[in-house]
Amino acid sequence: MSDQLKFILLFLALFAFRTLFGLCHAFFSPDELQTYLIGLKWYCEGGWPYFGPDLIVTETGFYSQIPGPLEALLIGGPLHLLPIPEAPFLFLNLLTTGILAVWAWYLSERLPQVPSWFLFVWIALLPWNLQESANPINPSYLLIGSGLFFLGFLEAFPALSMGLFPSWLSFALMGFGIFWDMQFHQSWVLLPPFLLVAWVARFLKKKKGLGGDLAASAAGALPCVLLLVPTYLKFGWGQGTSGFHLASAFNLTNFLSFFTVLARFLSMPSQETLRFLLEPGAVHHLDFFKTSPWLWPFGLFLILMGWLQPLSLLVLSWLHRDKDTRTRTMIGTTLFALLLFWASFWFTSKDPMAHILYILMPLLMAFSLTLWAGLARRKWWRVLAVACLGVNILFQAGWMVHMGKTQSLYVDREKVVKAIGTKDYHLLGERRPGSHN
Repeated sequence: MSDQLKFILLFLALFAFRTLFGLCHAFFSPDELQTYLIGLKWYCEGGWPYFGPDLIVTETGFYSQIPGPLEALLIGGPLHLLPIPEAPFLFLNLLTTGILAVWAWYLSERLPQVPSWFLFVWIALLPWNLQESANPINPSYLLIGSGLFFLGFLEAFPALSMGLFPSWLSFALMGFGIFWDMQFHQSWVLLPPFLLVAWVARFLKKKKGLGGDLAASAAGALPCVLLLVPTYLKFGWGQGTSGFHLASAFNLTNFLSFFTVLARFLSMPSQETLRFLLEPGAVHHLDFFKTSPWLWPFGLFLILMGWLQPLSLLVLSWLHRDKDTRTRTMIGTTLFALLLFWASFWFTSKDPMAHILYILMPLLMAFSLTLWAGLARRKWWRVLAVACLGVNILFQAGWMVHMGKTQSLYVDREKVVKAIGTKDYHLLGERRPGSHN
């Protein structure tokens, strides 16, 4: 069997697992249901979907929608091709598993000492990647934009580049990624500083104008920018300024939260499991284990790994500070991302919640695996890594069984079938008051 065929079979297996995981996720919870309704309403009524995800500022009670049609198109579009409730899940996981497959290839080029199959399985089944990018909700689609963006950044930044992409493609990917993510989550503002860093670094190294890099970035951004134009022409250029409602004087609490931010930052590319055992409805993790006692050993192992792996990244970052140029630069770039994220909350009333970090997940994957790859020659580390994979698969399968019975689409799939069949989204639910679409 050729390596290409093995990779295709692995892709199909991971695509199936991630799709099943997404289908077993909470479906009738408010945010998940409202996200699905955005696409379903467009499928039922047609027209141009000018706005996407709901933006609810709990700190101020402010409600708005993020400009752009992408969310409605990506959820409602698959229903035109396959009018069944599962269609948006299938399409989302085709996209997200696809970008993770590209990252598995890319990481295998950067880290040849680690098998590509291991890299693919590891990143595809990380708890954060399963929980945040397998079911249709707006952060799920960030993985696509930020995945492309950081592929471009790592190849555009001279000290990190492997020379795998031409510079024009690297900058085009960054431009595309920013304006894609802009239509899904306000955390997109964390990306332009990386683009600026890449521009400056290229200028200092090449000692020539930035015209070509700027043009490539603009060309990459153009498709997503064109999708935004109808919204701004119809509703004015004041759209997308809802973030100003969170502006505040210097927030001392957020400033003092550095170590909390650091813990969340390092936990994201790790086997963080405990936080996801708080099901919608605030069911305590002990209650979850009571309903599935056979998962206790697997859950405890992953919880332990979810604590030890971030600590290992902290230690390895210090030990590898004088290693080769690419490793040092990767550590420095990740430190820049950490400080950028932390500082972005100094003048806002919003807490630095962990899910806002998800837009940085591709960079964190590259960072964590770069450090752990240095241990790949040690047998005990390889055994531990494979054990993490196996236990994670068993635990997540058990989680799927539990959620599939209690909170998934299949609790009342028939309601969704009727809404799609009659093209009447009201049969499933109502959009939030004040929504544009």
